[in-house]
Amino acid sequence: MDDRLARWLYSRLEAMQKKPNWILYNSTVREDLQTLEPAGDTAKRQKEYVIKKLSVCSIIVVCGVVLSAVLWINDRMATTIVDNQINRNAYGDGSRNVSLVADDGEGIYHIPITVSEKYYSQEELTQMSDEVIKILEQEILGKNQSFDRIEYNMCLPESVKGYPFIVEWRTDNTYMDSDGRLIQDKLTAPVLMELTAVLSCEDYQIEQDMTVRICSKAIPPDISERLAKQVSALEEDTREQQNMTLPSEIENQNIHWSYKRNYRGLLFLAVTPVFACLIYYCKDRDLHKQVVDREEQMCMDYPEIVSSLALLIGAGMTVPNAWNKIARDYKQRCERGSGKRYAYEEMLLTIYEMESGVVQAKAYERFGRRCRIPSYNKLSTMLSQNIKKGAANLPLLLKEEAAEAFEERKHTARRLGEKAGTKLLMPMMMFLGITMLIIMVPAFQNYF
Repeated sequence: MDDRLARWLYSRLEAMQKKPNWILYNSTVREDLQTLEPAGDTAKRQKEYVIKKLSVCSIIVVCGVVLSAVLWINDRMATTIVDNQINRNAYGDGSRNVSLVADDGEGIYHIPITVSEKYYSQEELTQMSDEVIKILEQEILGKNQSFDRIEYNMCLPESVKGYPFIVEWRTDNTYMDSDGRLIQDKLTAPVLMELTAVLSCEDYQIEQDMTVRICSKAIPPDISERLAKQVSALEEDTREQQNMTLPSEIENQNIHWSYKRNYRGLLFLAVTPVFACLIYYCKDRDLHKQVVDREEQMCMDYPEIVSSLALLIGAGMTVPNAWNKIARDYKQRCERGSGKRYAYEEMLLTIYEMESGVVQAKAYERFGRRCRIPSYNKLSTMLSQNIKKGAANLPLLLKEEAAEAFEERKHTARRLGEKAGTKLLMPMMMFLGITMLIIMVPAFQNYF
């Protein structure tokens, strides 16, 4: 199915009035394909290569769309709250942060809340010193001007930077909660309230009482704040229950609750075409990497080919017979399961050309052009000149060329070894770090 889809896409692209040549007829891709397989119809191979890439990309896009839809549906189902009840974590599992969405038919309100674990007791510790009390008396006012007129929420911190103290605040929970938020929106008259700061550090504990005058809120709360307050109160009242039931209405308005939605499906859908395009271009890079590997392989095989030619021609064979023997021996090795060697494949192709009527000198020249490597061009030039002009010292020239080629092969092998060592540097560093962790972590644990 994916192949049919890819062929349909190719036909649609080919039928476009302004064809995307960078996809259909990329010159670099065509050159690499022709280099890897000189014989045959290059245009047909390029078409099949593009269809294969489109097939892979089509599979990625289809899988991405399906997975995005599944994630979208899963996220949609995960946002549903049944009977307005939220499950608590079991005792000891810790609290969890929940992002709620309230819908009253007229607006949508986002209510973040921390649902505590189900528990039966709570231990509180606080810390204090005279210096910290002076700092707190200046910082807890917030937007308020003085303790005689509290009309904004107060800032009641749990600690003071630079001091190892924990601060606990005590209020009457009628006009102000322990976080400093005003509970009553409007008051008929200001009310005096005792605000107590309990500071403790290990076995040391001190209390500081402050009298504040609570007034009506300067800024009336909006519906989101009222909902948050109501949900927080319910959360505190139902901590000993497994489920917490959310309010179904507020101020005679029905509310529909749901969890805040996660848009992983849309994110995955957006990433899918980018990933498909990346795979498409990576295929071209892999193709070019094959061309580079071909050149490296041919360079490694060159000394052996030249040495064999020099040996056979020096033994009395003609150039065509020596060429044929080297190529035929390679063909027999392939039949016995040996791997593909590009240089010998080019030699076989040269034999087929000569058998089909191509002149020997011309066939050798075409061999050099197909190889696209200077050393093979030099070899083809030597052989073609031997056919055209004759060269009595051809075996000597080939021996000298073989000696130079073996020296170059040594340098190439040394360079490849250095390259491999560089690639191994990062894994070696990682293993060194892991080894140091394995040694040091137990040592530190025993020491401390």
